[in-house]
Amino acid sequence: MIVIQFVFVGHKKERIIESIRALRREPISKIVLFIGEEDIPGESKARKTAEELKKDLEPVYDIEIAKIDKKNVIRAAKKLLEMIRGEKEGVLLNASGSLRSVAIAAYIAACVTGSRIVTSIPKYDENEEEVGIEEIVEIPTLPIDFPGEEQIQILSAIDSGVDSLDELIKRLNPGITSDKFAKERSRVSHHIAKLEKIGAVRKLKRGRNVRIELTPLGQFLMGGIGIGSA
Repeated sequence: MIVIQFVFVGHKKERIIESIRALRREPISKIVLFIGEEDIPGESKARKTAEELKKDLEPVYDIEIAKIDKKNVIRAAKKLLEMIRGEKEGVLLNASGSLRSVAIAAYIAACVTGSRIVTSIPKYDENEEEVGIEEIVEIPTLPIDFPGEEQIQILSAIDSGVDSLDELIKRLNPGITSDKFAKERSRVSHHIAKLEKIGAVRKLKRGRNVRIELTPLGQFLMGGIGIGSA
C-alpha cells in the first residue's frame, strides 16, 4: 500500500534525514513536513530546518510543508486526525525529530486512526555528541475505547452546546411526552455524569439552568468517530 509519511520537524536535521533513509523500504509517495503555527522560541530554527529538508528531499519525494499547533496537544491531534482521514493512502507518522508536545499529539492521532507511528533512538560518539540514529522503533498503539452508542448520540446532540438538560432531552427525543420525560431525564443524566467523568463534556452554571458543552476532548472523540465538525 502506498504510504504518506508525516514528519515532525525540530532542530535535528540529520536525525530526521537518517530516519527517513531508514524507512526507505516503505512505499513512501509523499512526505509532509510539520512546523509550528506560531512564532514561539526555537521555531525559526525548525522552519529553517524544514526548508533545508524540503530542498534535500524534493529530488526523491513529493514534499509538502504544513503547520501545526505545537502548544495545544488536543488541537494538534485534531489537525492530524483530519489530515489522516483526508488521505486516500495510509499514513506513517515519524516522530523522530519532533519538538515539545507534538509527539504526544501524533501518538493520540495514531491510536485513534490505527495508523503506524515510529521514532528513532539517537546514536552518540565517545564525546556524547549525537552522530545519527541507532535504529527506528515502531511504537505500539493502544486501542481507543470510544463512548458507547447512547453516549455518542448524546455527544452528537450536544453539538455546539445546550442551555439545559431539558433542551438536550428534547433534541434527543423530539415530541417526547410528559409521562416519559422523567425516565429519560434519569437516563441522560446518568450518561452525562459518565461523559463528564472522562472529560468529554463540561457543565456550566447559568442562573437556574446548567449549560452543557463538549470539551476539546469531546470534540476530538466525535472527530475520531467521524461525527460532527470536529
